[in-house]
Amino acid sequence: MSVFRTSDLQQVREFRNSQDKLAIVERKPLEGSDAFFKELMSLNIKLIGQVYRIKGIEDIKEILKEDITRKLQDNYFYDIWVSDMAQICEVFCETIDSDAVGFCLTTKRGCRRYHIDNVPMRLLVTYSGEGTEWIPDEAIDHEAIINGSTNEKIIKYPSKRQFMNTWDVAIFNGGSKGLLHRTPDKALNTSSVLMRLDHPSFWYNILKEKINNSHQSIEL
Repeated sequence: MSVFRTSDLQQVREFRNSQDKLAIVERKPLEGSDAFFKELMSLNIKLIGQVYRIKGIEDIKEILKEDITRKLQDNYFYDIWVSDMAQICEVFCETIDSDAVGFCLTTKRGCRRYHIDNVPMRLLVTYSGEGTEWIPDEAIDHEAIINGSTNEKIIKYPSKRQFMNTWDVAIFNGGSKGLLHRTPDKALNTSSVLMRLDHPSFWYNILKEKINNSHQSIEL
């Protein structure tokens, strides 16, 4: 299985025209990130919002301001990190041809089962912690997936499992021809810093469904 690989974030826009199921932008962690994220991982957060291409920094800071401690917001690395996320949001907007993206930042992950996202494309960046586990097509028992079998039966060749590196930007194709992946075992019981981006309609539809099910008023 081929993978669209690049070290240039801007180049990943071309992924939408490729036949690959996965794009990886290979990056190195920035200096000063370890101590910052170690403290951030002590927080239990799952923050959801919408980030517009033309005002990413402003939108992200608005999403984070109530739940990220003042100490972390005053850290010099905070603005560096927010700028990085905003740049990735801008590139993903252009990749999916949208003015905005659905943004999620979490320190807890729980996708234990191998799965394919029910979205056209999803972007993930693990800033700290174990990177997402993914399986190339040749290592998958597709019949086991259809039958709802266990992870152990789904993967034919465990040695072929792959893991994203921290700071790498990964874009997964979803749907019927999507890439199988999951949260790695080590990340199920430990904290991470994971950013997830989707088309803005994804989170809108989830929140709308919650409103319909709970009859509660939620501002979207």
